[in-house]
Amino acid sequence: MIMNPTFYNSIHKEEAVKPFKSRGHFVTRHAFKLIVSAAVFVLLFTSFLMMSTNASSEHVAEAALNEQTVIVSSGDTLWGIADRFVDNSKDIREYIYKIKERNQLSSVELQPGQVLIIPE
Repeated sequence: MIMNPTFYNSIHKEEAVKPFKSRGHFVTRHAFKLIVSAAVFVLLFTSFLMMSTNASSEHVAEAALNEQTVIVSSGDTLWGIADRFVDNSKDIREYIYKIKERNQLSSVELQPGQVLIIPE
């Protein structure tokens, strides 16, 4: 039995092409997964970097000539500190608000050793 040479070539051409097609599909499929995974990683990483904390991101400016600095002692409150520096003609609540703004405080809780700048 004599085989046709073109038949022989066509079998080998199909077998030779099949692995490359599947390999190319394999590479593109995994490349897509790799790109999506990298995008998710970058998104998560940048979101963790951008998360805010209770600490202020801005640095409090140094005290001006007409301002005073106070080191918080144990048991000190903003009300007590403001009471030491406020005039009787001013509302102490407004003065507490000014102290919080000046020192960029998010709450009225103070820590011993904390330095507060008292505005004029």
